[in-house]
Amino acid sequence: MDPLSEICASLHVQDAMYTRVEATAPWGLTAPGQRGVKFVLLVRGSCILTMPTFDAPVALRGGDVFITLDDSPYEIYDEPSSVLLDCAEVMASMVDNTIVIGGKGAPSTFISGMFRLDTAYAAPLLSVLPSFLWLPAGEERSGAFEAILGMLARETSRRSIGFESMIGRLFEILFIHAVRAYCEQQQSQATGWLAVVADPNLGHAARAMHDNLGKDWTLEALASIAGMSRTAFAARFKEKAGKTALDYLTYWRMYKAAKLIQQGSRSLAQIATDVGYQSEAAFNRMFAREIGITPGRFRKASAPAA
Repeated sequence: MDPLSEICASLHVQDAMYTRVEATAPWGLTAPGQRGVKFVLLVRGSCILTMPTFDAPVALRGGDVFITLDDSPYEIYDEPSSVLLDCAEVMASMVDNTIVIGGKGAPSTFISGMFRLDTAYAAPLLSVLPSFLWLPAGEERSGAFEAILGMLARETSRRSIGFESMIGRLFEILFIHAVRAYCEQQQSQATGWLAVVADPNLGHAARAMHDNLGKDWTLEALASIAGMSRTAFAARFKEKAGKTALDYLTYWRMYKAAKLIQQGSRSLAQIATDVGYQSEAAFNRMFAREIGITPGRFRKASAPAA
């Protein structure tokens, strides 16, 4: 399993919320910064998006999606002259998760959603993604991605039986598709493990490591799988990942160990063996170095409250 698939398999949306906004010009909203993953799907119409980190406003059209991963505030409006309403205030007028704002001009519809991800599982992914993702509508997006957006638009408008559960699942799939689309768009500029997995040669070695984290990997064996010389492999891997291949292996071993500890079904000695350490003491030292806490303390901190 490649690392993106492994991470996404562990992602679970928590505290999902959504709002469908039916806006008619003139209209404008200001959204405060909040922790979590926020996204906006513009179903129809057009609008302008601004954020403090932008050099210039971004014009959005129907089918565009943007996602923010930090707590930056943003403003969204039909025209720069439109009065901006505070999102917290207009929430009071929400009926069945739908807000109606604006005057009597051109209509726009968008879905605003927010959810949290388990940081322990999502950290490797969030560490290599920018805080803002803009996925404009167009032919470059996959049919599957468009289908998810269409389902999300329908579920938020019909509120059929089981719609809340369906929307939560769609949030997860939307996020995964957004990450995939970003990887495809930025393949040549990507850095970190995303760049390694996307590389036609390094990707073979990375997948081999992820398929068997407990194996006693050597630089020579990994270079052979990648079809490269040892020297060329080592240099290219560090250039793409920002760390050596064996440091990369250690990082993912500790990530896997943390997941196994949280699941609570195996002893620390068994987990140490699973991720390639014959000595539990050596595993404990490496885990403390990478995670910042010993495995035993990590297990206690991860245990559910009685």
